Amino acid sequence: MPVSAADATAANAETLTRAGIADKKLANDFSDFLTLLTTQLQNQDPLDPMDSGEFTQQLVAFSGVEQQIQTNQNLENLAALTQLNNIGNVTNYLGYDALVEASFGDHTTDGIKWQYSSTKSADDIKLQVLTEDGDLIYEQAGNKGVGLHDFVWNGKDKDGNLVDPGNYELKVVAKDADGAKLNIGIAVQETITAVNTAGNVPTFTIGPNTVPQSDILSLVRKL
Repeated sequence: MPVSAADATAANAETLTRAGIADKKLANDFSDFLTLLTTQLQNQDPLDPMDSGEFTQQLVAFSGVEQQIQTNQNLENLAALTQLNNIGNVTNYLGYDALVEASFGDHTTDGIKWQYSSTKSADDIKLQVLTEDGDLIYEQAGNKGVGLHDFVWNGKDKDGNLVDPGNYELKVVAKDADGAKLNIGIAVQETITAVNTAGNVPTFTIGPNTVPQSDILSLVRKL
């Protein structure tokens, strides 16, 4: 969806909050300093005038802080513009296939593509496809080696029948030679069907999963 002027204004307002507060506080402090300085000068002893060096140092300090705040404001403006530019571009991802860390995928007629990975060799590993209710409908042996492996499920149950469309989960049951359970990473490849840019961080609908942009592992243009 396109980025509206209201979204841009809100994003800028949010990112400028910290520098704006600091700038306002500095202005108040500087005003108090000038009031105090004026009062002291008006009441000083003409025969023993106050040393101007301390006032000069404080003025220099205020000037340095003001410049730092202005630098921070410029950096925040740049970050906000970069973020808004990213939000405007993410809609170009629509229609791409994306690989995300998730165990659930959406089956229509052609099954689901998963990847699983292990940092340790398995002595026994099983790939199980479950319904949303947790019912086991398909199982096969998996690759026991270390690394990343593909698993393309054709959408059929253990009897070779095409199952109904819906969301299905991959569960990987793996054990090492000592019988200890191994932690297996799982990712699913699905099509990006929607992008939500309502907030500063866009979220993507990828199959049955809704994830931020940082959770997308890779993009694949569909041929």
